[in-house]
Amino acid sequence: MDNTLQYSLMRRGNLKRCVDTVVEAFSTYEYFTNYFPDETTRLQCMRRIIHSEYRTTFGLVPTLVAEHNGEIAGVCQLFSPSYKKPTDLQYLLHGWLRVYMTPARQAVDEWLKMDAAAGEPCHQLIGGSTWYLSSITIAPAFQRQGIGRKFMEEYIEPYVIEHGGTEIVLFTNSEGNRRFYEKLGYQLFHTTSFTYNGHTMGSWSYRKEIK
Repeated sequence: MDNTLQYSLMRRGNLKRCVDTVVEAFSTYEYFTNYFPDETTRLQCMRRIIHSEYRTTFGLVPTLVAEHNGEIAGVCQLFSPSYKKPTDLQYLLHGWLRVYMTPARQAVDEWLKMDAAAGEPCHQLIGGSTWYLSSITIAPAFQRQGIGRKFMEEYIEPYVIEHGGTEIVLFTNSEGNRRFYEKLGYQLFHTTSFTYNGHTMGSWSYRKEIK
């Protein structure tokens, strides 16, 4: 397979396709299944959370897209050292209220607490020339083909360097993803875990100097 990729910033017209890609790719991750075991509820909550996040932060943070022959192969959201979190009102205006229009409101609250705690070790390091890689998604149809490495090495890391960054921090809750980042030279600097409804999930934070 020719795995040549075309890179760009996410366009507003591409937002829904990017959301669909992220939901499909992460729908079976413990990060979501532990909190939303029912598939229908999980997909609904994921779609609303991610759609609201992308709409609210559009133009405020760079969301990078990798395409292959017009299909979205990967999506990455980055936070620069100068990023300022949108206000609650901005989130509400961009669909966040719909996130709570579900019977799983308590699970949503618990998931948000976990998400904030999992990202805190990285957020403490953001500043100066340190960027935060909030998420990188590879569409299921493009996984295990080296696309993730190409996306990181050809576009994500160079993008950060071009914008003055010298370090990237991130966290993952997947053992498989840990191996991926370690092969790319990311170094573990924090480990924790989260338990919900009897299920315990690891959380690992990584950093890498880039140049």
